[in-house]
Amino acid sequence: MSRQTDTQKDRIKYRVMEHVRKSGQHLTPLDLERMVSTDLGISGKTARKIVKTLVSENRLSYTQNLGRSFVEISRNRPVNVGQDFVLAPPGVSCPRERGRVIVRIAPGASFGIGDHATTRIALKLMSRVFRESALPCPPEETLVLDIGTGTGVLAIAACLMGAGRAIGTDTDPCARSEAAHNVCLNDLEEKIHIDYTKDGSEISPRDPTPGFSMILANLRYPTLAGLCGEITRIASPGAIVIFSGFRDHEMEDLVRIYASCGFRRICGLTENAWCGITLKKEAE
Repeated sequence: MSRQTDTQKDRIKYRVMEHVRKSGQHLTPLDLERMVSTDLGISGKTARKIVKTLVSENRLSYTQNLGRSFVEISRNRPVNVGQDFVLAPPGVSCPRERGRVIVRIAPGASFGIGDHATTRIALKLMSRVFRESALPCPPEETLVLDIGTGTGVLAIAACLMGAGRAIGTDTDPCARSEAAHNVCLNDLEEKIHIDYTKDGSEISPRDPTPGFSMILANLRYPTLAGLCGEITRIASPGAIVIFSGFRDHEMEDLVRIYASCGFRRICGLTENAWCGITLKKEAE
């Protein structure tokens, strides 16, 4: 790996981490090394070195169960996201740096500690919106909707960046429970309400007046496309909409669908084959 660029190394490491995330079962070190070797076409020795490097970086960890060793995603480390955010489990020491927001996320069944590429993309796009004062109203007057909130990380991050209030919705009761717990970890009970959705078409049981000035959704393309009508209805004039969780080849279709409803593309971002986009609803 010494002759590879840092970008190539990061991509290889990402592929290894994805194998562990998607395995759905406990992987022994040997199982993982064989899987990585086959997938990347590298020797078992090189695969072993990559796994050990990820363990030394505290991105993977070894666990013991019934006398056997397994490899799992490490849940005990802070994760830097861009220049503005640090995602950190509760109880983990995290030095405070000027301009950096620390978001406390407890590892859970929903989405780990929220360090997946799609989460990172959404957070980076959100950071840019706040830095460039792109919201249609002052941050403290901003009402945020986080659709499919999962751990609640996006709603929490928005409020820590200065948003006045946020609603996080999810169809999964487990996700809602974990999100509510994370809201408490960040002392945001007065600002964030975790809500439910009755079905796939209803994204919030409460319709705010005059509407949401920021809407966040880290979801796959079919769901994002299908929500266009509802999002158009509840987004206030000038609202910022941030999507993440789709692939590069789906970008233009998504832009076209929302452009037909009065949304303009502001910027996009790609990381490890995942994409995100910021849209703005034109003033009526």
